[in-house]
Amino acid sequence: MGRKIYVGIDLGTTNTLVAYEKKDKISTLTFIGSGNVLPSVLFFDPDTKQIQIGNNAIINGNYAPEDMVRSSKTYMGRDKIYELPVSYGSPVLMTPTDVAAEILKTTKTRIIKKLKLDDDDEICAVITVPAAFSAIQKEETKKAAEMAGLTCLGLRPEPVAAAIAGAEGITANSMVFVVDIGGGTYDTAVVHLDDNLNPEIISQEGDRALGGDDFDKIIYDYLLNKVGDDLGIDLSDEDSSKLPRNEYLTVTAEIRNRAREVKEGLSNVEEFTARFERFYINNNEPVHLSYKITRNKFDSLCHDLYMRIEDRLDKSIIAFKETGHSMDSITHLVLVGGSCYIPAIIEMCERKLGRKSSVQCDKTTAVAEGAGIMAKNWTTVGEGIGGLVAQSMGVKVIGNELSKIIQKGTKYPCDVTQTYTTICDNQKEVVIEVYFAAPDKEDCIDIAEHEYYGSFLLDNIQSAKKGVPQIDVTFDFDSSEQLTVTAADRKTGSTKTIKVNRSAQERKEFSNSTPMAIDLLIDVSGSMREEQRLPDAKNACRRMISEIVDFDVHNVGITVFSDYGRSLCEITSDRELLMEKVSEMKAFGGTNMDDGIKTSYKKILKSKMSEKIIILMTDGSPNYGDHSAEIAANIRLENNVRLAVVFIGSSNTRGFSIAQKAAESNSLTGEVPLFYTSESMSELGKIFRRIYSDITARN
Repeated sequence: MGRKIYVGIDLGTTNTLVAYEKKDKISTLTFIGSGNVLPSVLFFDPDTKQIQIGNNAIINGNYAPEDMVRSSKTYMGRDKIYELPVSYGSPVLMTPTDVAAEILKTTKTRIIKKLKLDDDDEICAVITVPAAFSAIQKEETKKAAEMAGLTCLGLRPEPVAAAIAGAEGITANSMVFVVDIGGGTYDTAVVHLDDNLNPEIISQEGDRALGGDDFDKIIYDYLLNKVGDDLGIDLSDEDSSKLPRNEYLTVTAEIRNRAREVKEGLSNVEEFTARFERFYINNNEPVHLSYKITRNKFDSLCHDLYMRIEDRLDKSIIAFKETGHSMDSITHLVLVGGSCYIPAIIEMCERKLGRKSSVQCDKTTAVAEGAGIMAKNWTTVGEGIGGLVAQSMGVKVIGNELSKIIQKGTKYPCDVTQTYTTICDNQKEVVIEVYFAAPDKEDCIDIAEHEYYGSFLLDNIQSAKKGVPQIDVTFDFDSSEQLTVTAADRKTGSTKTIKVNRSAQERKEFSNSTPMAIDLLIDVSGSMREEQRLPDAKNACRRMISEIVDFDVHNVGITVFSDYGRSLCEITSDRELLMEKVSEMKAFGGTNMDDGIKTSYKKILKSKMSEKIIILMTDGSPNYGDHSAEIAANIRLENNVRLAVVFIGSSNTRGFSIAQKAAESNSLTGEVPLFYTSESMSELGKIFRRIYSDITARN
């Protein structure tokens, strides 16, 4: 039986840190080439298929960005899949969870070497997460730790860890306001330290997509334009620059490095010079450029970002006051995270809170050190720390609405019960569908806006007129953030309890759905090359295949269209084949939507499924002379093939009008058209889930 080694891990968007006990003190682990931080960056070698993490990943990735993944924590638990090309064969697919697992594997290897551990020693870790992380994101973090071979003692909010690390010099019975701005997340929390310095979260707020990376991007864009103007080159993208690939990547890598130096330098001085001394453009003599940037200029460029940070800080102050406390009860202000070195942010926080910030803890290492303290004292401190529910939880009810059972801000561990009833006479069963409220959409009741988490069936309920049966649904959220849901019929005593685990459970529709053939008809015209449109569309298709569709009942196919329609995969129940074919999507050419619908229609008619539906996604205007509306009407009238249409883009376009007409033409009299819209392709996964819910409910 080996030893148990306790560590704290700050799994950050930009950097990852590890804290451990050394001679009765908490120290941070060092990594070769990067000090006490491990850059949270992955590089995949397309030739050897080997993975690198950290400083070497940055160096190699600067010259092969398609093989590098950075800031993946921002997308944890979301519809994001990285396609990493290989020299031969299909690309390697990785989720943000996979990337996190590789980062944690690297930390594990370093821990083993530094502490001279044996094979049978167990590494037990407290891993910190943003206070604003959703339950899904937390679950994926735990999964990454398991994949890395670590024993995750528990996940704890980053602001709490910072407060614990900053408790040195803080007296007992103190109220600590923590502001934590990391690479990709922004958290605030008020933590009360009792007479024994045990922490209790009083309030918390956060933004899962706001942090130091945003400052880097602003300065990068500024320098990119300055350098481009002086060189007479459009550096907005590789094609526009007309530079050889290696030269373009060298230039942009240097600009990215200088941008980070500018941000960090201006935290200490009023003026910083970004120097570029190694540009060889078109193999000519080296070009030397330099740009002086003042702190005032930096603040001016970042004005809108400061406003976002201040707005979230104001919400945090309001949330704290709503707990019944006054701002006068705040005794300490603790700032952590790299961006809290920026003078304007320090000044903003001190002005808003009316007190100077504590200098007792290192802004870079505080979170990891706090996690290390909790790990070291797990049974006496870390294990018993609860928190506040970061997002409301509830169930889907009639009208496709979210009925909240546990409200955001509720202290956990907790359990709450609400009573529901049936919507049909003599109903024999009910489906309990669990949802978590989406960030910043707490006031929205439309279920399509929220995060599906799992479902189960309660049968043997009271047979009576609708509204008579009384079904109690209890949500139990424990200190480890495990949600257990129990549904019980008061009359019959029928009860079912499940531990909700989204990653281990596929979505099942428990209604008696008629088997359907579903063909995904995807626009892959040239416009899909813009921004992240094609990768986002692929991710949505993968989620539809891997998570949403019940392949025990339904089959799926894939068709694409650009200059012409082309079947990528016949209607099948083979998930692996479908996932493989999604990777083959490439964007090019025009938008021949006519031929796309015809190709999909001919294919889907071959299916023996009694119900047939085409889900068409397009982001632009079809070729002129388009007859999609006429074709859509014919396929419904001739063979009852339904058409759901998704349009991504502005409603003030020709493409929107044509897509809407196609959906309307396919609808029978009195039927609501299956037409869905969004301005962002990143919403497509959510739309696919809504379509699936709609079409399975209708048959």
